[in-house]
Amino acid sequence: MCIRDSLYPAAAQALLTLGGVSSVLLGFVGRDILSNLMGATVLYAAQPFTKGDWIQSIKEASDGRREIDGWVEKIGWYYTVINTWDKRPLHLPNSKLATMEVINASRMTNRRILWQPKVRLADMAVMPQIVSEMREALLANPELDPEQHRFVFLRSVSELSLDLWISCHTRSVFLEDFLRINQGIIFTFSQILRRHGARFADRNQREARILRADSVA
Repeated sequence: MCIRDSLYPAAAQALLTLGGVSSVLLGFVGRDILSNLMGATVLYAAQPFTKGDWIQSIKEASDGRREIDGWVEKIGWYYTVINTWDKRPLHLPNSKLATMEVINASRMTNRRILWQPKVRLADMAVMPQIVSEMREALLANPELDPEQHRFVFLRSVSELSLDLWISCHTRSVFLEDFLRINQGIIFTFSQILRRHGARFADRNQREARILRADSVA
């Protein structure tokens, strides 16, 4: 009787300890599940994106890439599945996704072309004609949105180049169309430069100029 009675306190203590640990674990798990369920509710109610949308996070990872960049494959109650560019499914907890700053690229109305080419300093004399002809080329391009700006400006003169600023928006939002139109603008600008005997600023020429300046000094 004495031995049996002495075992009761130890067993009770073990049960209490196990119960306490289990309660803590269940508390953490329950809180995690509840926060993800709430996140799913926010996503379903606000609908910042839906299945099939291309979304991107504003925040970048340590390697310079976006934390999120892909297509929404599934919105579940615990996590959302995003199919990334390299076709690796990303499972993201809804609690995290619901509080992130996310761009819905599928809902864009236009794609922006922003290019800042550098031209030789020696071509300053023909720069007004180059800027004028390039602006006319953008205005005449039917694949650019006439409701959006079409800018061509000599933005700055650096120590080694003339820095231009070309900005416009495509009508189409499809990536292939954007790349094709962007390529056409580069070709057009190159042809305009060639007609006026101008060239893009060359890194080797810039470095040679720096070396000559250093040797003179």
